[in-house]
Order: sequence, then structure tokens, then C-alpha cells
Amino acid sequence: MARYLLLAPLLLLLPALPLEAKGGPGAKEVQQAITSGAAWLTKTHAKGFETERKHSVPELVVLTLNHAGVSRKDPVFKDGLATIVACELEYTYRVATLAMTLSRLNPYKYRARLAHCAQWLVDTQLPGGDWGYPGTVQGRSQATRSIKVKAPVTEKQAAGGPKAEPIVITRKSDVKKLEGEDGDFSNTQFALLGLRACQDARIDLPAAVWEKALAYMADQQLEDGSWGYPHAGDRDEGGYASSTAAGAAGCAICLKNLKKSYKSHSTVKRALAWLKKRWTPGKNAGIEDSVFIPPSTWQTYHLYAVERAGRILGFKKIGKRDWYAEGARWLLNAQKGDGSWNVTEGDTTASRPPYLQTADTCFAILFLTLATPPLTGK
Repeated sequence: MARYLLLAPLLLLLPALPLEAKGGPGAKEVQQAITSGAAWLTKTHAKGFETERKHSVPELVVLTLNHAGVSRKDPVFKDGLATIVACELEYTYRVATLAMTLSRLNPYKYRARLAHCAQWLVDTQLPGGDWGYPGTVQGRSQATRSIKVKAPVTEKQAAGGPKAEPIVITRKSDVKKLEGEDGDFSNTQFALLGLRACQDARIDLPAAVWEKALAYMADQQLEDGSWGYPHAGDRDEGGYASSTAAGAAGCAICLKNLKKSYKSHSTVKRALAWLKKRWTPGKNAGIEDSVFIPPSTWQTYHLYAVERAGRILGFKKIGKRDWYAEGARWLLNAQKGDGSWNVTEGDTTASRPPYLQTADTCFAILFLTLATPPLTGK
């Protein structure tokens, strides 16, 4: 029995998509790809979710299923939502994605949980303005550790709906506890997405959070306008498309919250100029120049980063290329017969961890559904 909505009602739940752009697939093709991908996700997680690792994906799956139009009554969706609402806050990726998910579902019903996410992210921002898992680098790997952060308000204190007084978050952790820990660019970009999501529930954040994050990102931008993968305080030697798109979007989020123009800011303009020269839908351009990232395409992650930049900054084309039409066509060609995406080209690992196939499928669906809300709110 299918766990996903039929095509006709699904069309009513998704945002208006630029499906008929020149070179792009048609509406029915895209909707079928989304539906098939969502069906694979529900089948794969029908027996529950693994939650013990930094790379566990229940938050990402629930967010994706919602964007795909899966019913909230679906048993896998219900199980996933119950799981993420009850999970300990431990890892930046997961806390940020949890905030994105709950804000999408109902920012006021989950306001207390969102305030806890915001407090955790504010308290775990490193002195340099970045975020890690949290943890410290040991060789080329990261040893993670849990940092407990107390929820700033109770369910009762958080109640009140859209007209409720803002919940004001202040930094409560002892910064010394985080000294010696190391951040990276990927965790940082997701932390900013999560903090942005918290604001929809009238959760006010310290300006210093945005200022420090913006300073970190500007400092790590390479001379040609791109970003690589800054890691443990070290710059990457080469920039690539997914990181550059994420950098542009992250800077825009910070600038918007600092009440500064983001489209005309030099960091954003230089990043978009780099993308205009290098971007292509079928490859994470420049990835081979990174000294920290293994030679893998990270292709669906790349396209989701481009979607976020395009939606946040409000551009439909990179140069003369329609990023949605070309990216959607690439994704539909790459989808597997079972509905999933599992992009292994260039991946030199002997065996690809199963969570990457789930992540690939989620990122592809998030791209196809234009999941990222614009900064304008429109």
C-alpha cells in the first residue's frame, strides 16, 4: 500500500515550481520523481530511525517528507516526528535541521523546542564565529562530544501564538568550555539555516551571533570569491560550487539579520561572480581543488546548496543558465529505478554508508520542491 499522496492532491501542497523552463522537465515528470523518492524514504525507514550518530538523518527525512507532500498521518512520518521531538540535542547538523523541520510544520506549536534549538546553537558557536559538531579534530577525523544546554523556556512560557512576546536568547554557556574545539564550514552553514528557522517563532537572537558568523565567513572566502571547506581554523586551498553557494546564502542570512543590504555586499557579489564563471549542473565545480574534501562529487548536496542560494538571494539564473531547470533535469536523469538517488561517481570509499543514499534522496527532493523559503518571505 502506498504511503504517499496521490499525484493530484500532491500538486496542491507543493510550491509553484518553474517546471516548464526551457531545458527543464515537465511538471508531471518532476512530481513523479518527488513521489517516487518519498515512497523510497518511507519504505526505507518503515522499521524506525537510527538516532545515535552525528550523521543520523531522522530530522532530514521528516523535513523532506513534509516538503514532498506526505501526509502527517503517515506512520513513518508520525514515527519520525515523534523521534525528533524527543531526541537529545547533540549535533549541529541535526539541531539545525530539527529547527528547520519544526518551523516548517508549526513554529508556534513547537516554539519551546525551537527556543531550545536556538539556545543550543547560540551556546555552541565557537569563539571564531563558526560551529563544529561539536568536537575536536584528531588527524583527519572529528571526535564528537555532547554539550548539554538547558532549554530557555518551558512549554507554558512559550505558548501564545504569533502575537506572543518574543523569546530573547542570550548566550549562557561558558566560552572556555569550547576552547580547543574546532569548527567547519558545513556545520556553520547549517547552523545559520537553523537559527534563521527559529526566528519564525519570534525567537530573538543576539546580534553578536550574526556578526561573528559573518566575520568568519568573510575571512574564509578565497581571493577569487569562492569558498572551499575551512576546517579546524585552516583555509581550504581551493573553492568549489556547493561551498560557494552555501557561503553566499549564509552571508545573506547574517546580513539580513544585521539589517544590511545583502545583494550588494561584496562577499555575496564575489561569490555569485565565481558561480557565474564556473557553475554547471552536472558537477560540483572545483571540488577536486579542495585539500580537505575527498574526491567525491557530493552532487545532490551541491544542487541543494544552489537551491538555497537561489531562493535566499532571489535569483533564477546563474549567468544565462536556469539553475532549477538544468538541475532538475540532471536529477531526474540520475534517479534510480527504486525512486532513490545514490550518486557514487567519484566516491573512492570501498563501501558507501547507507545514510548517504538517504541524504542524497532528501537533498534531491528538497531541490525539486524548492524547499528553502526566500528571505523576503514571499
